[in-house]
Amino acid sequence: RATHRPLCRQRHHRMPQKRRTIRITDIETSVRAAGTPPEVMDAVMARYFKAEAAHDRAGILAALTENAEHEPVGFPGAPFHSHDELMGFYEELEQLAIAPVRRLHGHNFLVDEVQYGGRAYNDFMGFEFDPEVKSVDFRLLHVCEFEGDRISRE
Repeated sequence: RATHRPLCRQRHHRMPQKRRTIRITDIETSVRAAGTPPEVMDAVMARYFKAEAAHDRAGILAALTENAEHEPVGFPGAPFHSHDELMGFYEELEQLAIAPVRRLHGHNFLVDEVQYGGRAYNDFMGFEFDPEVKSVDFRLLHVCEFEGDRISRE
């Protein structure tokens, strides 16, 4: 008598599964693991840029966590670790225009490229300016990390 033999001898076993009780901490961990959604990051950045343009100190700080690190590359004294240190940076530059170029989202971070136009005060980022004309126009790359709906590192 001929018997049919399967080509593969692996057996598929189902292991008995234990019932699991879901706790609130499991849900909170799951949300954190999921990351900040791109639409939340976009909304935070929109508020942040609007506050920068208006020199709205409270609005700028509202977009940042209490322990946010701000590291404008090339700026003397950076990185800044306190809100007071950060405000010194914003006193050096006046934003007049910011035009988006591209934005990429990742897990709890985004990379944002913009064309930045404004006026610089003193010697912005080590550059000396003509006292009469201190306009700046350059491409700027923001790399921001998020904790929930606030920026924790830029």
